[in-house]
Amino acid sequence: MLAWVAANGGVRAIGGAGEATVRTVDWEDRESGPTLVRPVEECVTGTLSELQVPVETATLTDASGGRRYDLSEPVALDSGQFLLDCRLAVGASGEREPQRGAGIQLYCRFDGSAFVRREGKRVVVNLGEPRPVTLGFREHREDPASITVPPTPEGVADAITHLAASLRTTGPERSHPSMRDHPPVVEVGDERSIPDAVAAATPETGIELRLPPSLDYLFVGAPLAYYLGATVTVEDGATPTLLAPSADVNCRFRELPTFQHGVARVLRQVFFYDTLVRDVEGESPARRDCLLDRFELDPATLRNRSPAERLARYFCVQEPNFDELLPEWHFSTYAAPEFENVQSLPYLLDALSLIYLPEASELRGTELLERTLDDFYRSGSHAGRGAVASVDRVDPELRAGRIHAWFADGAPIDAFKTTPQAYENRRRYQGRRGTPLSVTVVLNDEEMYDEHDAVADIYEERSADLPLDVSIEEHLTSGELAEVFGSPNDFVHYIGHCDADGLECPDGRFTASSLDECETRTFFLNACGSYHEGLELIERGSVGGAVTLTKVLDRQAATVGTAFARLLVHGFGLEPAMQLSRRRIMMGKDYAVVGDGTYTLAPTPDSPVVGFLEGDDGRFRLSCEALTGRRIGDCFQPPFADESAYHGTATETVLAREELVDVLSETPLPVIYDSEFHWSDDLAAKLAPDR
Repeated sequence: MLAWVAANGGVRAIGGAGEATVRTVDWEDRESGPTLVRPVEECVTGTLSELQVPVETATLTDASGGRRYDLSEPVALDSGQFLLDCRLAVGASGEREPQRGAGIQLYCRFDGSAFVRREGKRVVVNLGEPRPVTLGFREHREDPASITVPPTPEGVADAITHLAASLRTTGPERSHPSMRDHPPVVEVGDERSIPDAVAAATPETGIELRLPPSLDYLFVGAPLAYYLGATVTVEDGATPTLLAPSADVNCRFRELPTFQHGVARVLRQVFFYDTLVRDVEGESPARRDCLLDRFELDPATLRNRSPAERLARYFCVQEPNFDELLPEWHFSTYAAPEFENVQSLPYLLDALSLIYLPEASELRGTELLERTLDDFYRSGSHAGRGAVASVDRVDPELRAGRIHAWFADGAPIDAFKTTPQAYENRRRYQGRRGTPLSVTVVLNDEEMYDEHDAVADIYEERSADLPLDVSIEEHLTSGELAEVFGSPNDFVHYIGHCDADGLECPDGRFTASSLDECETRTFFLNACGSYHEGLELIERGSVGGAVTLTKVLDRQAATVGTAFARLLVHGFGLEPAMQLSRRRIMMGKDYAVVGDGTYTLAPTPDSPVVGFLEGDDGRFRLSCEALTGRRIGDCFQPPFADESAYHGTATETVLAREELVDVLSETPLPVIYDSEFHWSDDLAAKLAPDR
């Protein structure tokens, strides 16, 4: 529980994480202030002329445009809307020590000109004269606890039950990502070990998910059980059933494989209703009131109901066109139900991924097409190069979701290939993001200067808004390339060649397996057949990266490379960036992401948005939607709409050609038009009436 009190010369926040005092100058209470579109536990508004905040980390952004400012130097702000997002430096609260990994987040919204500077462990915001501000506080934990369960279906059921200890509430606000902490880490061992703190935090909702004693059912049912805070039990011969006796809920599912679709539907349904019913300050998405009336849901009443009673009410909603109203789900994982993959369940549930059993068919390349293109491939014109490493590509049977992860054998198309190590590495990097971001571009092929120059320009241009430290390297030896990957880097963009022996260097080959540890967080190996090298970088320490599955054309490699670079530094995750980049070339399925494809190199305050444009010479229909694998339940602000919208929904605007050109020129975002990917400014020039 977090509380705030007025202190001499400031506002004091007190919680389980400890306490911190935000110093203020000329503070006076006020009934209202600038809108704070962030879920918070406590909020206070007032006027002040100066704010002094003790911080561990701090981010300053333009709340309307998304620009992030580098606080390593003083920043003078002109008129605008600004958000200061800080993790407070806290001390012990009373006689209690701060919880390990816990913290207090401060959000400060203010408008108008200001001077912001960082002085050691504090940030000072000087407004010049008393002006309205809004301060919001939220307590959170970042270091998940660890539980151990035996390698049995009963043990896995026990683990899934306790993963719900990370829910900050069992009310409908759990649908917002800020109200779901990272679930406890799971280890499979000989003896059961559940820390007292985890056991105490595991909710007692009166909801049970009863399943047969099979990993297939447990993996598929895990997301629903986690979100509902259900107790998972296994029983020989059991029909999979969702129970809440106190509310007369008895929902029987069909057996596998149909069970997968039933679980997904119930989770999406309950989650959607929760987003409509919840009370999050500053949130007023379009159509919410209309949908509440349509579903006959009373938010005030449902917020005060128990989880079981709320579930029962949701099951009573009668809506024949429900599938048309349901937002698109963000993320699905196709996971092999094996004990060695149990340790990855907390990471999948942290993203609230649906889980399906992996089904796929083999892909057989067209031999004639391969022979026709051979002379033009990146590796085809260079004598002495070895064969590209073979990859067993598979075509997954994809279900609900905008983004898909493949957690099974084979190299998938239209999904990213993930491993348990990728998620372990993500946790290792948690909280280690530096400022500025370090980006290294490596050119080991003199014929690819066009891509090299283009991506270097993109990174350096973006550094005006996002703190980037860009290094340009050429013709690195195997030892020098090993040093790059073995040194702390946020992103390495390699441009060159690869064969079965590794990445090409002037003195031979570099292989990722030669590294003791990879300290490069993310990467793009833009070289023929780099899939296996990319996977090895994940096993050595990286979180995720882009690779190729086979030979690739020089020109197409450059096209994908430049598009991927621009999307990545504009806030898109690895897999969404690759999804869009692949649209620029004919052989897009030759590119893939390995590791955690939901990972974002340069997170932005607002979710990255993509536009979809249809129309002709007269009127154009422009729809926009957020593309992310991690912020389900949040709202986003479409660039051409007045109201916010839920993730998974699209907003639509109809514009004349002149209007369309104006808005595309003013707002940088990727746009899909005629099934092709364009940047908005390029498309504006293409559609200009005088062309």
